[in-house]
Amino acid sequence: MLHYVIAFACVVVASAKNYPIELTSGGLKRKAIIYVPDLTLLSNRSVPAVVNFHALSSTMELQAELTSMNALADKEGFIVIYPSGYWGAKIWTPLPSPIGYSFNAGGCCPEASAKKAPDTDFTRDLVGYAQTILAADVHFTIDPLRIFATGMSNGGFMANRVGCELAHIFAAIAPVSGPLMNESAKTWGSDTFMCSPKLSNGAPVAMPVLHMHGLKDPVVPYKGSALLGFPPVPLAVAKWATMNGVGAENATISYQHGQVTCKSRGSGQKNVTLCAIEGGGHSWPGAKGALCPSSGPFACTKDIDATQQIWDFFKAHGRHSH
Repeated sequence: MLHYVIAFACVVVASAKNYPIELTSGGLKRKAIIYVPDLTLLSNRSVPAVVNFHALSSTMELQAELTSMNALADKEGFIVIYPSGYWGAKIWTPLPSPIGYSFNAGGCCPEASAKKAPDTDFTRDLVGYAQTILAADVHFTIDPLRIFATGMSNGGFMANRVGCELAHIFAAIAPVSGPLMNESAKTWGSDTFMCSPKLSNGAPVAMPVLHMHGLKDPVVPYKGSALLGFPPVPLAVAKWATMNGVGAENATISYQHGQVTCKSRGSGQKNVTLCAIEGGGHSWPGAKGALCPSSGPFACTKDIDATQQIWDFFKAHGRHSH
């Protein structure tokens, strides 16, 4: 059964590659952008899809610019889905003045978390839309075993949440600067949830995770924040390792260059990898130009290209049929 009602959809096969979507989910009119590469490359193919969540006080358009994921989608042949938060951002952090929206990622972020916005349902409905109406109109199919989620900050928190609650849809997740936070955070209101990844038949399933985080992040501190209710990043990542049935200890270095050290636990679908960035702030590693400053609270490294590494991780962790 479809869980959405289409309110408006601009799905016209033309030279434009961005398809603005508006649909009704959970009684709210929601928006998204779906980026489709060259249709001649996708025609009659089964292609992967990446849901890319924006940060707190950001927008779907800015997330596309920050991550440069559309250019990689052109090269690799996958579609990118950029959801928009519904409730405006409410912040009192080192972030710039609010210009955008927030997602309900559990313990983060206001106003969406305080209002318990049905963002998990929206994500499910948006993927369903892309699988049915959009894919049919532009003559390709989305591979149900290669649907992934990533995001920055609040979007990273949200990627964790859908990894918990929509594991029957998502094969792997890659949060940046936003850990798993399913407990209560009294500072600004929260929407607690259970993290117990399961397939559609109810069977438990492992969720591959690649997490990137700056050690000097002042917004979502690597060591956690009692004031904001944020957990220490290593502990949040260790929770995923435990849920995937791999030891929280005995991590091995899987990538090391300059400021970046990535350590992995487990292999295959059980893999959980944490990339820690020495001197890194609240940023998307490898972003282009002014979006990757060398210093300050948003200090950004060029020693790893987050977008490329995330896609490489996703390519290696498509789900096998069960």
